[in-house]
Amino acid sequence: MKAFKFSLEPVLILRHREEDAAKHSYAEAVGFRNRCLEALEQAMVDLEGLQRELGATRQGLSRRDDQILFIHAIRQQRDFCLTVTQRLARAEQLIQVRMEAWMVARRKADMLVRLKQKHQQEYNFVVQRLEERAIDDIVSARHVMMGRKLAN
Repeated sequence: MKAFKFSLEPVLILRHREEDAAKHSYAEAVGFRNRCLEALEQAMVDLEGLQRELGATRQGLSRRDDQILFIHAIRQQRDFCLTVTQRLARAEQLIQVRMEAWMVARRKADMLVRLKQKHQQEYNFVVQRLEERAIDDIVSARHVMMGRKLAN
């Protein structure tokens, strides 16, 4: 009997490649989110530092222009924090989308893997039955040969 060959093997290979690409895409989205989190944390630390400096300049003798510069810097830093927060929200949405795409690709590949396993089991069952028949034929032939020898 011919060796087992799954007729949809090229499709299975393609589905595994799609799954790997989707997984890689998901990993990139997670990396982007992590970079956004780090940027937001750093921006918040910078904002807190500016606010502390403004508080320190207000307690001491400082010029009005210096305080205005700090206030503008704080506004800019708050705007930057808001921008990074929006980026982080988009990154979270992107993660959800890419995770769903990965799961869809995974289900498609798993479906073909299960189909291949089913075909492999059917093939193994047929091979086993053929082997059993061959063994039965050998045993029957030997029994007939022994019967002929005893009859002679």
